[in-house]
Amino acid sequence: MGLREGMILRICLMLAVILTALANGAVSDDALPLSESFQLNEISAQEVIANANNSLVAYDRVVITGDLYLYKDQSNPLRITNSVFRDNVSCKGVTFYGNVDFENTTFQRDVIFNGTKFMVEANFNGSRFLGEASFNMSRFQDGVTFDFANFSGLADFANGRFDKFTSFYNTTFRGDTQFPFSEFDGAFANFESAQFSGDADFAGCQFNCYSTFAYAKLQKNADFHATKYTNGGDFYHAQFLGNANFARSHFIEDSIFSKIQFNDTANFLNAKFDGPAYFNDTIFCRDANFDNAQLLAPTDMSYAIFKSDLKMNSTKIARMVFEGSAFQESSRLYLAKADINRLMVSWSQIQDILNFDSSAYLSLIKNYKDLGQNNDANDCYYEYRYLNQASKPIGFSKLLDMVAWFSCGYGARPHYALLSGIVIILIFSVIYWAGRGVQGFHDIHGLELFTASLFYSVIAFTANSKGLPLRGRYKYLGIAEGIIGWLLMALFLVTLGRLIIG
Repeated sequence: MGLREGMILRICLMLAVILTALANGAVSDDALPLSESFQLNEISAQEVIANANNSLVAYDRVVITGDLYLYKDQSNPLRITNSVFRDNVSCKGVTFYGNVDFENTTFQRDVIFNGTKFMVEANFNGSRFLGEASFNMSRFQDGVTFDFANFSGLADFANGRFDKFTSFYNTTFRGDTQFPFSEFDGAFANFESAQFSGDADFAGCQFNCYSTFAYAKLQKNADFHATKYTNGGDFYHAQFLGNANFARSHFIEDSIFSKIQFNDTANFLNAKFDGPAYFNDTIFCRDANFDNAQLLAPTDMSYAIFKSDLKMNSTKIARMVFEGSAFQESSRLYLAKADINRLMVSWSQIQDILNFDSSAYLSLIKNYKDLGQNNDANDCYYEYRYLNQASKPIGFSKLLDMVAWFSCGYGARPHYALLSGIVIILIFSVIYWAGRGVQGFHDIHGLELFTASLFYSVIAFTANSKGLPLRGRYKYLGIAEGIIGWLLMALFLVTLGRLIIG
């Protein structure tokens, strides 16, 4: 047989093998690469079960056919690596006393580890779960790793117990992910760079160790409500493309939400932060809800971007910094009944977006005074009085407010008293000029008469109308102008002194 005929024969044999494998379902797009699958030996699930009941199970690069059901507790290690499970796997309620290693193994059907106990370290690194993966109520006593694993269907870890350490680094969850009411103890819980394509449910979890979701991407709803972080929570540079719900969560130590992008609502309703909270350089594309939250330690909101509303009604704020933060024109800031101790934000940053509420303005005024920012305190007070006046019905109270606004800017604008004085002088000048109220000026008219009237009006306003050549009833007008002048002068001095002294 010549070289050419031999090559043709090998190609034909290769095509026959591929067609046979495809017909039998032996090659899957989500299983091992085609070049590797030809090197796997095929064994039955019954062989694995028989060996598991008697001795160490150690397989590498095999294809296991048939449903694998383990019911008995396993004293010996179980190692099946770089392999493929064609059918269902169930170890429900089983306790593994030896190491469990499924590294780089593909599970093409459902996997059930409900109520399973892993007493020593379990390794699922690089594993692929093409069907449903259920670890409901399982316990990993000596640590578990799912680094670079891939879950195509539902990943159910609800009510799980993770001792020592837990790692889902760079893990991909293509379906919904469920960890509600799970407990993480030990050294760390690592979800760094994990990808969640479906809903991610961590409601009611207890993170009693350092936990990180840094650089994670959560594409749909992320539910972390009522979670507890005892030893720090790190969400640095994570992306929340759906709703992010941290309502009623409790952060005992540092919580890092820096450089996050919240594409949808960020909900921290009733959350409690005992330790410092960092939201610096974070983007809130929709509402950020901190209503009734307790921020008991410094909170850093510097250089954050708020594209919608920031709600902090009834929120307790120990110290919050907004240096360099930006609010869009359509944004609103809600601080009704907020308990503010130190809010480090300039009045110019929030004056156009602060929702009117008397308690919010009064808290901010006190806050600015405590911080020594007297100009901001005065500007905030002026805005409060002005908006409060506008909301009042027409009546005596509204009239008094209007007089206070016109005369001295509610005690916050001393130059208003000067401007009011000028207006009063001009008004009385016009009255004296129109009625020729000044004696001895019968032969002058027009501008010359108005100038003389203005001269005597200034004297009546600043000094005393007694002795001025005012005739008839205009003498009483001069007295009234003098009284108004003294009142405005007193208001100017009092308001100026208040601003200087602070």
